[in-house]
Amino acid sequence: MANVDSFFLQPFRTHRKRLVPGQRVLARTKHHALSDGERLGRTAEGVAVVHVVADDETGEVSVIDVLARHGAIPEEFEEQIRAV
Repeated sequence: MANVDSFFLQPFRTHRKRLVPGQRVLARTKHHALSDGERLGRTAEGVAVVHVVADDETGEVSVIDVLARHGAIPEEFEEQIRAV
């Protein structure tokens, strides 16, 4: 039972006057996630850099954290990802 760290970027864009999530972008390491998030934050309306720790065998998520925010992020975003 090993834990696996995953990092991804969640960009946001405006659609019909609401912020909606775009397609997630995976990152290899925490360093890559933070630097890519900063770079993507210059062009996207908003970007969240997310760290997930999950069990390798079951896929059960034990930790989910937002490491960085750039630009406009919906207020309820963190609540929504923790509920999944």
